[in-house]
Amino acid sequence: MEPLDLSKRPPRSPREKLLDCYFLPRTIDKMRAELPGGNPGKYFVINTRSISGYVLHKLKIDADAMRALVAQAKDEDEVVAWLRERIDPATVREINEKISAMRIDKLDAEGEALIYKYHPEMRERSDVLTTFDLLEADDARAFA
Repeated sequence: MEPLDLSKRPPRSPREKLLDCYFLPRTIDKMRAELPGGNPGKYFVINTRSISGYVLHKLKIDADAMRALVAQAKDEDEVVAWLRERIDPATVREINEKISAMRIDKLDAEGEALIYKYHPEMRERSDVLTTFDLLEADDARAFA
């Protein structure tokens, strides 16, 4: 796959689905940005604290194995075929429910501190209620 420059455009929306799972298209975009010639810009590298990392963990997908696949795949269809063999649709439903329910106003103190450390301007946004809202608002602000 070709590398992406996420300093020029955001990754796909967190609401976009692949194999019916939120965050997978965004995760692939972020992995493409990590490829030689790519640029992750301000986006986190996928790790255990990221939502992409959470999704991969719950799907029992090794992030490094997926990174290697993204690096050598000719297109996203290869990645989709690989993921299809490994993903349990019942797990996808659970993940989507959990992610859809993630609300900024329901975070514990540690989660809230982390959000506002990286997104301080969101303190003033009463319309930003969910994690989806937060990431979409941040993408829009960064690429206005």
